Amino acid sequence: MVELTPEDRAMLDYAVKLTLTPHDVTESDVSTLRSSGFDETAILDLCQVVSYYNYVNRLADGLGVELENFWGAEELTMTQEEFDSMLAERR
Repeated sequence: MVELTPEDRAMLDYAVKLTLTPHDVTESDVSTLRSSGFDETAILDLCQVVSYYNYVNRLADGLGVELENFWGAEELTMTQEEFDSMLAERR
């Protein structure tokens, strides 16, 4: 099992809260991101990406949109090696 960094944990906690209970997001949540090393641009980017992803998925679900046939489940997943490689590239 991969141990999350404090930065990743803060980012994911924020993303989950914004996804499941957006009305509960407060300045304290943003402050937690700042104290975890995120600057204002990164916080804005995170909020926009999470919000857009939620919007698009709710729109598609609300209209009953199905994935195209060429999207297989295996294409929507990432192996541990692929994930580790992606993390190494970010550093």
